[in-house]
Amino acid sequence: MSLHSWLGRHVPDLQASHWDRGHFVSRCTVCGTAMIKLPGLPWKPRGSAG
Repeated sequence: MSLHSWLGRHVPDLQASHWDRGHFVSRCTVCGTAMIKLPGLPWKPRGSAG
């Protein structure tokens, strides 16, 4: 696991984000991890708990 992933400082690519099945989806601009966001909540890596 990289230090970037461990610290959780993912930065979504807002220009490439899109709406998919009730969520905003994007990728981290640093490492390419898939990210997901519900309206009104913060971005998080896709598949992370909580």
